[in-house]
Amino acid sequence: MTERQDFNLPAARSEIMAFWEKSENDLKTFRRLLAEKNWRMRPGDRTDRRRDAHVIETHDGLLIGSFTRLTKVRTKDFRLLLQEESSRPSPLDLRPVVRQLEQQERRHQQRVERKRAVKDLIWVPPASLSALDRQRLHEQGRREADAIRKRLPSIGSLRYPEQFSEGFRIYLKDWKQEMQAARRVLNARHPLERSYGPDSPLDIQSECIVRMMKEGWSRLKQAHQAVERARQELDDLEARKILFSRKKRLTQAEEQYRQALAQLAEILRYLVQFILYHLGLSSQKPDPIQCPVPIERETTLQDYLQERCELLQTLLDEKARRLWIKDRCREAEHKRARMIAQWHAERVPECEQAQQTIARLERLHRLSWSLPEEVRMAVRDLKRQGQLRLALRELDRFDNRDAPVSLPSDQRADVNRGSQPIILRKRTLPTSSLSP
Repeated sequence: MTERQDFNLPAARSEIMAFWEKSENDLKTFRRLLAEKNWRMRPGDRTDRRRDAHVIETHDGLLIGSFTRLTKVRTKDFRLLLQEESSRPSPLDLRPVVRQLEQQERRHQQRVERKRAVKDLIWVPPASLSALDRQRLHEQGRREADAIRKRLPSIGSLRYPEQFSEGFRIYLKDWKQEMQAARRVLNARHPLERSYGPDSPLDIQSECIVRMMKEGWSRLKQAHQAVERARQELDDLEARKILFSRKKRLTQAEEQYRQALAQLAEILRYLVQFILYHLGLSSQKPDPIQCPVPIERETTLQDYLQERCELLQTLLDEKARRLWIKDRCREAEHKRARMIAQWHAERVPECEQAQQTIARLERLHRLSWSLPEEVRMAVRDLKRQGQLRLALRELDRFDNRDAPVSLPSDQRADVNRGSQPIILRKRTLPTSSLSP
């Protein structure tokens, strides 16, 4: 077969013998020498009786001969060589690593040369550069800017949340709602803490007060004149000697007099409430003037007139008026302060909870670099997924990692019973002192 294929079998046998002697009985070196000749050694096809027999052939599959016959090695010794080769750990083939390192070094040298060429172009006057060189400089600057932009962290504005992912937008929405709810709890004020009076500027309030005082003075003057006329008619009726129909006219005159006093007291009431409200001393807006006095209040007209007369006497006296206004203002201020203090005292736990919530949300919004990297990465992923509650729970779990674990009540009882000392009592016998 070798003669038909023009293969020199004796020369191949001599070369194989030379390879074996050169390998110094090392199968790995021998295989490498055969591979340089495009030959190979493989197990034989007969596996029934000669399982360890190996043959040598060309890369085309032309059989040259058996390894033991070509190298004059005994089968027993060849088996030992095979066992030694199989038990020996195969060393790492460094040729792919060397090729990869060579390619990296080649690419590095190319980059260095390109950078040197671009750097040389930078110092050249722009007028002497060609269009191709200008384009190269422009592309190099753009690549460097893109590389720097990739290394920088992405910064987005909360005013434009559409630039973030869907999960992170959900997280931002929930975070804002939680923060706003906590801020509302902390910034809440009692209704009595608001400033009294209208919200208009001071000059407009002063103008309103002056205009009201002018109009009120004219109305007071008219009401006073009506009271004087009613009083005069009543006095004239009482002074007449003729008793004919005097009783009926006297009743009508008394009614007119009382109505005039009621209207005067109503005007005084409106003036006092208006001034107190616009000066910021009362939170109650002045009720509109009701002239004539409503019919439903005529049933209690005596009490009404008595109270208004006392108030009128107090307001007409300058000293009594100052004391009355001072007492009313002081009493209202004390009552207002007590209500506000009680309201704030009842809200202390709620405010503390809101402060803790704000602190947790601010810490979640700006994660500290003192946190472990795995915790920061886990919280960041939860924020990107829109899981605000889970992110807060992850931070709480890290903060409470050293806290003692509280057992249930039944387990604590079992532990306490197990930890109690067991007292062993010796049973004393009558002859314990004599026993060994």
